[in-house]
Amino acid sequence: MSKNIKNTVIRIVLVSLYAILVIRLVTFVMPNDIEYNSPIPKQVFLFFYLLFFNLNVEGSLFFDRYLNKKIHWFNFPKKRIVIQFVLIMIWAFISIGIPFIAWYFINEQSLIYPRAPVIIFIGSVVFLLVFIVISMTINFFKQWNSSLLDAEYYKQEKLKANYRVLQNQVNPHFLFNSLNVLISEIKHDPKTAEDFTRKLSKVYRYVLQSKNHDLIPLKKEIEFIESFIFLHKVRIGDALEYSATISDEALETQLPPLTLQILVENAIKHNVANEENVLKISIESGSDNTLTVSNNLQIIDTVNSTYTGLANLSKRFELIKKEGFTYGKQEAKFVVTIPLIEE
Repeated sequence: MSKNIKNTVIRIVLVSLYAILVIRLVTFVMPNDIEYNSPIPKQVFLFFYLLFFNLNVEGSLFFDRYLNKKIHWFNFPKKRIVIQFVLIMIWAFISIGIPFIAWYFINEQSLIYPRAPVIIFIGSVVFLLVFIVISMTINFFKQWNSSLLDAEYYKQEKLKANYRVLQNQVNPHFLFNSLNVLISEIKHDPKTAEDFTRKLSKVYRYVLQSKNHDLIPLKKEIEFIESFIFLHKVRIGDALEYSATISDEALETQLPPLTLQILVENAIKHNVANEENVLKISIESGSDNTLTVSNNLQIIDTVNSTYTGLANLSKRFELIKKEGFTYGKQEAKFVVTIPLIEE
């Protein structure tokens, strides 16, 4: 038996015992002359009473788990408690109120007499609300504690990610390649050398500045990546093609800094790029607040991809509670979808 099934069975047993206790407590305070009077056998009534009681608890817990994904306690505490309270009350009426009303009509009694079902219903709702409030309170503090841990974990992961990016950018291979290209251009094309120096400076400045931000406007990230692409195009020339089609609305959104750099670096590192096999990288914005980065597949056999950079990016989006980051091969292309974040 799995852990989830075991927990559900235990919860149903405890809730059923709790429901029986409600009846016992209500019976204890009722006048002695009140007796059960219904064409429905008492055992059948008890069965449906326990059934609806458990349905109410399971439904309330379902709403709780669903809202955990949509409206986080840590980010929207007031909105969460109002919405959850309203849902619980509506569900209590549907799962308990309506069955009791139906029972009154089946029993051909008014909504006032006999008093037993009225008292049981009110007692059930009151005790049930107490039970659910306790559950919500426990869940709230669990979520709050989890959010604090996630926030601290995100800070640590961000520091590690920034360190890895700085390592990759300032590593001897990248730096020596850039300096060799610069020296060559100084001799043969001083104007290009001047542009190259300016772009190289811009790339390193952006890398150093971005470490102070969790998110950065897409507009700035695109400006940076164009400088980064320029450095590689000076080195490999027409073997690299780059295009960007991005709407004005998308430019106002945000994403984690250096996201595009990692994707472009991966494409250049893992694919052949020469005159016969031109590497084509494109960036396009979608209508659903996403950005798509794709390149044609010309895999270098000697380079093994572990997808570490992509996995790290996926984790960064997960830590900022943003779903939708995906990557993988699609026909003859490698496609990455990035969820954009509105300011």
